Amino acid sequence: MKIEAYLSILFLVGCTNADLRQDKDILNNTLKVSYKNLDNSLEINRTGLMFSNGEKAKNCNSYFLLNSKYSIEESVHNQLVKSEYLICEALDILIKSTSIEPKEGTDLNFGRRLKDQLDLRTFPSSLYRVSSKESHTLGSLFPKNSHAGHNIAELQTDEWTFILEVVGLVDVNDNSFSDWIVWVTDESKVGNYKSYSTIIIVDPDKQRNLEAMKYPVN
Repeated sequence: MKIEAYLSILFLVGCTNADLRQDKDILNNTLKVSYKNLDNSLEINRTGLMFSNGEKAKNCNSYFLLNSKYSIEESVHNQLVKSEYLICEALDILIKSTSIEPKEGTDLNFGRRLKDQLDLRTFPSSLYRVSSKESHTLGSLFPKNSHAGHNIAELQTDEWTFILEVVGLVDVNDNSFSDWIVWVTDESKVGNYKSYSTIIIVDPDKQRNLEAMKYPVN
């Protein structure tokens, strides 16, 4: 089965796995706490997020329902609100994926690989249009302004902030290889553009040039 088809099924069908609460390899502390308190995290009231049909998501569960049918309204305020729902997206992926055993001495190359190997043409962002066949990573496009840490790659200029953060490791395609859940922060400092999204990098250990898919997988 192709990975796109598998993932489409993954996000359309709920998971009733009794292993749901098993610890998973989560790198973001806020996400880790949210996953440990899963029931509360799914139901807790959040700022209302407007969808194209006029309804608002007010918690993770209503977000899952509306996001499967409608697009998110694109006002600047609504895009800022969307940042609150990245937690929901990551929880959804964690719930519906197989655990990966946390490894001692966690890979310190997440950030470097995001900076130097992630193909920015494989998912929507403000950097998609400036990418080319020759230059399509943060490192190649912005060698002086991009930096990498443990699990983060970051671009900071006078005009723009662009952050990629690996927040969790799971097995979304059930092949016993680690896949990365990544949050994308994409913000103009001089204009109104704001975008926040979740992407999935499947089988990064098998790839030299990393490719990503945007959540939800349709």
